[in-house]
Amino acid sequence: MAQNSFFDNENTQFELSYEFLALLKWLVENESENLKKIVARAVRNNFMRNVGTTKNVNAEFVQSSIVDFLELIDTLLLEVSHESRIKKAVEYNLMPAIDQIDTTSCDKSTLQTTLDKATAALEAFPEKNPKDILCAELLKRWKPLKNSQLN
Repeated sequence: MAQNSFFDNENTQFELSYEFLALLKWLVENESENLKKIVARAVRNNFMRNVGTTKNVNAEFVQSSIVDFLELIDTLLLEVSHESRIKKAVEYNLMPAIDQIDTTSCDKSTLQTTLDKATAALEAFPEKNPKDILCAELLKRWKPLKNSQLN
């Protein structure tokens, strides 16, 4: 997913992740009726009232409208993904082990990937010890800084 904005500031090109594009495709294929209901609700609530006339439409309006929509969808995707990770971590009793990880020596991305891999492993092998799986997955991905010291 894009870091801060969907536009690359130098040449104003979109930066969309594969996950984001897959979500859009899935919404079109599986939720067209719900999307239709959202559009119908917008029409009923007179969504054009705040827009004005088509004479006011310019490139800046178009760009900001598209960027606002895409950023909202991207933010919602990130939030739901995070909530799903936490839910799975709770289901597999990984939270006590996660709470013991020193986040100053392990970045968020590594921890997220580790959590995803650990929950996938626990789905496949539910009889395994969750803490052991989490620690093994973390050790596979953790790259300590060269100047970090062991206490």
